[in-house]
Amino acid sequence: MAAALATVTALPFAMPLASATDSGSDHIALLGQVGAEDDADSFHSLQLRGGALFDYRSYLQNAGFALQTTHYSQDGWNEDVPAILGIYRNQRPDTLAGLRAEVGLVSVAGHARPVGDATWSLRPRESTGFELIAAGDVVGTRAALEKGITYGLLAASAEQQFGQRLTGIALLGWQPFTDGNSRDLFRARLIYSLLPEQGLVLQARWRQYSSSSTDVGGAYFNPEHYRNWDAGLSWRRHIGSWTLSALGGAGQERINDTRWQTTGIVELRAEGTLSGGNHLAVGLLYSRAAGFAATPEYWYGGLNASLIIPLAR
Repeated sequence: MAAALATVTALPFAMPLASATDSGSDHIALLGQVGAEDDADSFHSLQLRGGALFDYRSYLQNAGFALQTTHYSQDGWNEDVPAILGIYRNQRPDTLAGLRAEVGLVSVAGHARPVGDATWSLRPRESTGFELIAAGDVVGTRAALEKGITYGLLAASAEQQFGQRLTGIALLGWQPFTDGNSRDLFRARLIYSLLPEQGLVLQARWRQYSSSSTDVGGAYFNPEHYRNWDAGLSWRRHIGSWTLSALGGAGQERINDTRWQTTGIVELRAEGTLSGGNHLAVGLLYSRAAGFAATPEYWYGGLNASLIIPLAR
């Protein structure tokens, strides 16, 4: 994905709780996904994924595999990165506690590279949660793709609710790259339930990282130090079998010792069940923050959709 590097250096404003209907019996389901991304440097990507899910009970309880291909392009250049992935998901619908994992291989620049995204969540109490995260993907820039550079991520986070309305989350992580560079990550978030009945939440976020090497040959955006804070409002409502959410926020970022500059983010998401038990999720993201270059007025946008179609065994 073009935003692969950005996604691991950002902490989402909110992780909506899900609602799921257990089918009560085993099924096979078909999986289809499409994602499109673009940015201020005219770097485009289109990702297509298709697969099958076995032992399918709901979109939160299943296992299977998928084949995908991602087409990257910029100014007449293009590159296709195919992948095969194993999928496993077993999460509680009320808290999302449990395991969600995708693990596989991509072919990039003549190399087979491991990729994946696994999150194990534990909630020993309703007010306390922990997560262990392991991830890896290609670095989505032209230069990095031509060199076959990928990254990994190992992280742990803790969540604690204080009183009825305030929640704090902190994350520590390590992000190694196959070119020898690595980053130490820290992220923190405060969440205040402003109007609980209306699903309106006020959030503030801090994120930072430090790179072990500043010379990556211009393959990707890599300052020695990066810092960002932002704040915003998010909204989430359950309407029937659907979950609708939106957020908007603004803040500032600082690259090394340069001046602080303004950032912003807007995100929309809809997820729910269609007729026949089909599950649809659609998301839209727009961000004005450094992602892959310190380009003035840098922006990044992405649109993705996934559909799961259960088939009776």
